[in-house]
Amino acid sequence: MASSSRRTFMTRKAIESRLSSSETTDRTELLAHPSMVSATKSCILAKEVGRSLGFPARTIATAQLLVHRVHIFQPSSTASSSDLGAACLLVAAKMEETIKRVRDILAHTYLLFATPVGTEFEPHSVPASVTDKMRHSVLAVEQTVLDAIGFDFRTAHPHLLFVKLAQMARVPQDTTARTGWLILADAFFTTLPVQYPAVVLAAGALCLAWNLDLDVKDTVPCIRKALFAQSQGRRNSRDAWRSLGRMHNGRDADARIPCDRPTALDMATEWWTEFGVATLDVQSFVRQIVDFYVLFFNTSVASAEHMERHQNGLPNKDMSQRIGQWRIKQSEFLNSG
Repeated sequence: MASSSRRTFMTRKAIESRLSSSETTDRTELLAHPSMVSATKSCILAKEVGRSLGFPARTIATAQLLVHRVHIFQPSSTASSSDLGAACLLVAAKMEETIKRVRDILAHTYLLFATPVGTEFEPHSVPASVTDKMRHSVLAVEQTVLDAIGFDFRTAHPHLLFVKLAQMARVPQDTTARTGWLILADAFFTTLPVQYPAVVLAAGALCLAWNLDLDVKDTVPCIRKALFAQSQGRRNSRDAWRSLGRMHNGRDADARIPCDRPTALDMATEWWTEFGVATLDVQSFVRQIVDFYVLFFNTSVASAEHMERHQNGLPNKDMSQRIGQWRIKQSEFLNSG
């Protein structure tokens, strides 16, 4: 498959088809697919190891995106979740030019499993014989990762774009902006970055964060509708944003805001359309990320022991509880009307 096809955004239905899942009307079923459960474990490890090594958010996000691409484009891979997480982090570090020694990544990965929960560890204490044994399997999986992305190392991140949108919206930095940043980071535990370009992820995260801070009766109608409606229609955001940013190439193409865009955002409107983002796409983002938060800590994605051991790599639990309560309030508001 050509490398360009590896960068093509895929619909949720197409992802389900590649994973050989049956036709479904339940939008949450993809989250419970065995391949996605395994991918989530790899994403947890990539985040935890990445944080312990001091990688920036973009490197961790890239590693998690690579995990999903491997599971989608190489569904027959037999790599363990730990080897895949380490291999994706290794490739992501090279892609984002935040390179660490292979031994450091392997040592941190090993100690996350070998060290008792709650104790500090020293990566330099790991014998070379241990990391040398791990090196062979992880580097083999690295080749699988490279095949899955067609050796295409271009990246486009939503993080800088999110910061710019939050500044344009003039939302409080310590509440709404921080909430949106956490939502954006946790979106990479899902297949949303495979489905949508960076501008949709940034806009969706900011939109959801802003609505979480509103009184229930003031929620933007299209967002409330997204919570309880089944997926419908498909999108124009990819082509629209591509046309807006066609003049830009390179790493941060999707982080640029065209000069003819508004300089301030009216958050009570469908402001994302000013950036070529379709409302259906924002609704789909909100629907899927809310489903993820509601289900993650209430399903068998991982054992309690696994969750305790890798708590530094988990999605934000407080955000999960907050969104769950918010969704209940939205349901009660609709029923009362």
